[in-house]
Amino acid sequence: MGPDSTTEARPRSLGETLRSLAPRRRWPGVNGYRHLLCLGLPVMASNITISAMLFTNRLFLSRYSLEALAASLPAGVAYLTVTAFFQGLVSYVSVFAAQYTGAGRPRRAAAALGQGLYLSAISGLLIGLTYFAAPLMFRLGGHPPRIQELEVIYYRILCGPATINLVFLTLASFLSGLGRTRVVMWGNLAGTLVNIPLAYLLIFGCRLGGSQIIAAQGVAGAAEAGVISWLVIALIFTVIVFNRKMEASHGVFSAWQPDFKLMKRLIFYGFPGGLQRLLEMAGFTFFTFTVGHLGEIHLAANNIIFSLESLSFFPMLGVGLSVSILVGQSIGRGRPDEASEAVLSGVGVSTFYVCLVAVLFIFSPEPLLGLFLPAGQNPETTRQIMDLGVILLRFVVAYSLFDGLLLCAVGALCGAGDVWFPMAVMGLTGLFALILPIGLLFKFGLADINALWTVYVLYVLVMNAAVVRRYRQGRWRNRQVIERT
Repeated sequence: MGPDSTTEARPRSLGETLRSLAPRRRWPGVNGYRHLLCLGLPVMASNITISAMLFTNRLFLSRYSLEALAASLPAGVAYLTVTAFFQGLVSYVSVFAAQYTGAGRPRRAAAALGQGLYLSAISGLLIGLTYFAAPLMFRLGGHPPRIQELEVIYYRILCGPATINLVFLTLASFLSGLGRTRVVMWGNLAGTLVNIPLAYLLIFGCRLGGSQIIAAQGVAGAAEAGVISWLVIALIFTVIVFNRKMEASHGVFSAWQPDFKLMKRLIFYGFPGGLQRLLEMAGFTFFTFTVGHLGEIHLAANNIIFSLESLSFFPMLGVGLSVSILVGQSIGRGRPDEASEAVLSGVGVSTFYVCLVAVLFIFSPEPLLGLFLPAGQNPETTRQIMDLGVILLRFVVAYSLFDGLLLCAVGALCGAGDVWFPMAVMGLTGLFALILPIGLLFKFGLADINALWTVYVLYVLVMNAAVVRRYRQGRWRNRQVIERT
């Protein structure tokens, strides 16, 4: 891999790290702030559009009914949990594309895309089979019968066409790995611009004159709008990838040929990434469902909080993905020293952004929460949700300040190919720092909303400490997912 592939002789001290984050020192240079933002701003914008889509859909559902809002997050989280492994598997195409691009081998990047599309088709069929298990799945959640019914409806509409979701994710990962993040941004924006007005029409219905043109469908309408937006994005990315220009530069049409050796490598490295995402989502799902046992008001407040939390999380997720791409390209060039610069730049950008959001959450919580609380709702219920939401936003701020560091460290490890350690951390911390403590709280009658959220914050902090320590050890610097030449 080159002379710079060895582990750093001495990790930077905290003081050196803080000084190196100063904009004047970090703006220029390879993988500095300017380089990261050129690649990362479109990725952040893509994630902001996804966040805006989720935010507005839940906002619409909150105006439709409290039951619809209470059902939408658990059902959506359940879908993400079921698909998390497969999404992590196919999205690892971005790392292969990034490392092949850094190594100057564009046709191998397209070959990785082809194998990812095969895996998307197979994975979508497997996810579709969970359609029949949906009633049992949500019965185990223990929510009120009416909410269970809405959860099943929402989930079933999403899981059937899951292949579309995975195909557009695979195409987006390929384009991101090439560094074409602006194209991904415009595709996601187009899907969001379709989704938001369509969700409104399908949730509330549409009347023209005295006739009902579109019937109000509530949670079903929100799910249907999501599927249609997936299809729009998938078609846009298909046109961008499969054309004569891309065939000349990357050989995208010949990439359809099965390459079992490459597929095996993609599965080997994508499997722990997918399992990591599954374990992370399983922990989140477990937390969401346990909060639901405290009552409908707690569940609704929790759903609102995570809808607001997406305003900080999804853009930072975009920074983490940008770091992963830059690390992958640097590793492909045999320059892990440049990869380290990308991580520091990512930490600086994400920390600045989350501090802005934290100020908003701390000093203006009630206007944000009020967006989800229609005027016609029971005043006592509104007041209870508002008071609870103000407290929970403080918990969000407590762990969000460390989220950027976690996402950048995970992005670096995965971008280099050190994928098994993050997976193990997600599993062990999920079991010992989240599931077992919450189980003990319920067993001894100590489970209230503050106790559950305290455990959740500690779970995130423990996970953060473990991943950052692994990154600082520097073993990732000698990794590579592509075959050596």
